[in-house]
Amino acid sequence: MKPSIKRLSEQCVSYEYDGLSNREYSILFQSDQHFDSVDCDRDLLNKHLTQVKDMGSTCFMLGDLFDGMGTQGDRRGSKSTLRPELKQTSYLNALVDEAVKLLTPYANNIAAIARGNHEETLLKYTEFDVLSATIQRLNETTGSNIIPMGYTGWIFIRPLRKRTTKEKMDPIKTIKIAYTHGHTGGVVTRGVLGVNRKSLVYPDANLIISGHLHESWQMEICRNRITKNGNVDIDSQWHCQLPTYKQNPEDGRGWEHMKGFAPRPLGGYWLDLTYIMSASHEIEYNLRRAC
Repeated sequence: MKPSIKRLSEQCVSYEYDGLSNREYSILFQSDQHFDSVDCDRDLLNKHLTQVKDMGSTCFMLGDLFDGMGTQGDRRGSKSTLRPELKQTSYLNALVDEAVKLLTPYANNIAAIARGNHEETLLKYTEFDVLSATIQRLNETTGSNIIPMGYTGWIFIRPLRKRTTKEKMDPIKTIKIAYTHGHTGGVVTRGVLGVNRKSLVYPDANLIISGHLHESWQMEICRNRITKNGNVDIDSQWHCQLPTYKQNPEDGRGWEHMKGFAPRPLGGYWLDLTYIMSASHEIEYNLRRAC
């Protein structure tokens, strides 16, 4: 079977693939590409998307694909930070054109693109949804099935198998991922203080992924769980902070330097899934930096 993605509800999608035929499988998670900024590392971004395509896998983009700070009156941006092809009157249309041009070769290997604060700000002040326009055109022109997602949501990863040749494919395991583009500060703590709150908000998640802060780390939280039979077990909930593809300007200019921000880690994270041949047909998963 071909990997597929479907919407289970307004806030949740399910990504399914053949777990027996793909006993080792890697899915890329990334955010904060800011692809239209001159400070985006396009070479690294294309490298990672090419790896996804070559593996026949998929990518989830979890907010701020766009930088989008070139509209008139946007005090955050400067014309000097715009790529040459975006320095035109029809700036918003050019943003969509460039996003489609960049992502077309990889469209069939992108599962979903979520909203970030930059997309939300553009929509608020211009009443134009660059993300929806980009996804719609990609799906129409490439035959892809990229699903638009909100600022927060859920992703179920479901490796499938057949018990017999006549049976339908059933999940070996469902890995429940809660994501948020991000909403906490991180200048000093790099977002780590938000881990306990997210654990309380998303108790059913096996993995919680965040963006926005342009930081990179993963953390394991161990929890006591009890079964209906009264047996106590310990499980782990993992937290992952996604980095960015936008480095601080090299010439010392701009908002990042005025705020005293440190240089940024670049890239994303792979979720590596491994099928373990056993009576219980287990799936192990680990996070690995894509850099």
